[in-house]
Amino acid sequence: MSQPDTLLEQFGQQWQWPAYVLAARFDASNHLAFALGDGSLQLLPAGNPSAPQRVEVHEGIALSLAGAPGGGFLSGGDDGRLVRVAVDGSVQELASFPGRWVDHVASHANGVVACSEGKRLHLYAEGRDEIVREFPSTVGGLCFSPDGHRIAVSHYGGVTLCSTRSADSTPVPLTCPGSHLAVTWSPNARFVLSAMQEDCIRGWRLEDNDDLYMSGYATKVKSWSWFNGGRHLATSGSNCAPCWPFKGRKGPRGLAPKTPGDTTSALVTAVAGDPDHPILGIGYDDGQVTVADIDKDQEAVIKPPGHGAVTTMAWSPDCAWLAFGTEKGFAGLFPVAG
Repeated sequence: MSQPDTLLEQFGQQWQWPAYVLAARFDASNHLAFALGDGSLQLLPAGNPSAPQRVEVHEGIALSLAGAPGGGFLSGGDDGRLVRVAVDGSVQELASFPGRWVDHVASHANGVVACSEGKRLHLYAEGRDEIVREFPSTVGGLCFSPDGHRIAVSHYGGVTLCSTRSADSTPVPLTCPGSHLAVTWSPNARFVLSAMQEDCIRGWRLEDNDDLYMSGYATKVKSWSWFNGGRHLATSGSNCAPCWPFKGRKGPRGLAPKTPGDTTSALVTAVAGDPDHPILGIGYDDGQVTVADIDKDQEAVIKPPGHGAVTTMAWSPDCAWLAFGTEKGFAGLFPVAG
């Protein structure tokens, strides 16, 4: 007897590629890109049911991927190049750092583009000179403030907040001993959070520099997602997907997270949430993908285990699509409704 089709096979699209799927990202117009470990991107224009277009981008490995201002994508690689890839597949080199790796890229809708190589941050904006800042150690992550006027940079010893408009402004240090691997800024602009090497999240409430500490993880938090109108932050790193509440002034202080996707057989490796609704995509190290409604306590498995650990997830800005990829080159796109 044949096995029934999975929800992904019934309603979505799926592909098998020969390389690790490093990242899945949507741009502001809901175009989708997958960055692969062989240096290529797979592009899927919004609303296009055809197969993705493969674009050769980097000579080595694609290390970082973000949506670009105005549409398309930014990609950084171990060939030292920061490039912009249009939805039609055309590639424009924005910067080159021979012998270096472009570890992180980010952008804001106001047109500012950022990348890091080693200890240095580079900021670009049309009509302005490049801004370069150097930090005490390798940059762990980048995140713009909601208004784009500042950028948070994580590194050993904490996070630094820098102006994106002036090279002369004084950076604001948020200090905390240890290695800070990633950084995110809350959509309400009140909190900056850092994922640590020590299997926890540290944070700061910017209005009074009050510290936050979020623990209980089985491993490092490598994936997180603001969703439900910024009311929750979902994270990987456990056998569930902790969803920390950020609706009130104190954030999650004194409050327990919701814990959708709880299982005893796997660890959560990737998350992505609906920007406007309490619905979350959860990917596991056994390859399973689940969609959960955290208000209704309902869950559905859209992809069963297999095809390697889920390495990346992304939810489209129009709240209509969930994309994901795995370490064995499997990728999927699933229609979702808030």
